[in-house]
Amino acid sequence: MGKQLERIYEIVTQKAGLGARMNLASKTGVSKSKASEIPDTDELVNKFKALASDLIGENIDNWQ
Repeated sequence: MGKQLERIYEIVTQKAGLGARMNLASKTGVSKSKASEIPDTDELVNKFKALASDLIGENIDNWQ
């Protein structure tokens, strides 16, 4: 569960730092620890990808 969401958190942290990770959690309403526990639904993964791409300033799919 949550493997894609966890990976998105890792990429955001790696590319933009802890502040961006916290911003992602705030905007999604899903903490990093909770992301690993919930299912990777298409809707949620797409939401995370869009927000993460904005936060790191490039398409997150380039880093998956």
